Amino acid sequence: MNILIATNTNFMGPTSVMVYSLCRSHRDIEVDIYLAYHDLRQQDIERLQKIIFHFDQKKLHLLDVGGEFASKVSKPGRFSYETYYRILAVNMLPQNMERILYLDADMLVKKELTEVYETPMSETCPFAVCDDIEGHARGTYESTLDRVAIPHNFRYFNAGFMLMNLNYLRKRNSIGYILDAFYREGNHYPFPDQDILNVMYYDKVKFVPWALYNLPPEWWKVDTECLSRGIVRFASYPDMHNPSINQEERFADATLQIRDNACIIHYMGFLKPWMYRNKPIYSDVALYAGLWFDCEKEMYENIEGLEYLP
Repeated sequence: MNILIATNTNFMGPTSVMVYSLCRSHRDIEVDIYLAYHDLRQQDIERLQKIIFHFDQKKLHLLDVGGEFASKVSKPGRFSYETYYRILAVNMLPQNMERILYLDADMLVKKELTEVYETPMSETCPFAVCDDIEGHARGTYESTLDRVAIPHNFRYFNAGFMLMNLNYLRKRNSIGYILDAFYREGNHYPFPDQDILNVMYYDKVKFVPWALYNLPPEWWKVDTECLSRGIVRFASYPDMHNPSINQEERFADATLQIRDNACIIHYMGFLKPWMYRNKPIYSDVALYAGLWFDCEKEMYENIEGLEYLP
């Protein structure tokens, strides 16, 4: 299994937990982890190597993307340059590699990913991805589609989970076209790389279940009125705060069942438990925080001599 990650020194604490969780969930499986970076310190690389060496059949491969890209684009707002590295790194991968799974570093891998890694992708499919379900939870999904001019009969995907069809990308020089779009249009979008990837590929990607592979730490309450009509719909946060809706009658809380069944939890945006170590935490995030903190604790207990990072 080939996994691609990207990070920087400031995010080394969460990245360490993500890598540990990935290795722990694949103890008996060979995993090659490709690290896309530019400004990491040697001690950061040695830290990740120490975690990976703790497990059998795991290897770390370094992909220094260089500084040329950063000189051509403006820093993407609240995001770091590393958000682009998932694309920059593709041309640095072995030419005989057919697929690689990119995972954001603010994830927790709870279960084995072999099944989704083997997802069939046709010659015309560049990526297998997950619906950006957080937009549904926040009640902003339709406005997101409008923002990037995607027809409403298509879906907007989250780029934190991307199974990449490298054969497709190489044959069409896709990376060159994507990078050109980043240079040209990156400043026009609030989610620069994700928005551009959606504009370019919304009608070509294959979707896999978000509840399994890209689960945000949110409340998930089933709309029983829709369910009675055979429609599965989750309440949005505006629904949950609407005083005209009888919450107990209308919605059935499925949060814990969905959380426990997920293979990956994606602590995106401001839903990161480590941001709330010493201050009150959102009630929804709190339901998922223990999983992350337990993994962090286990990592420090099991990896001898690992320096503590907040």
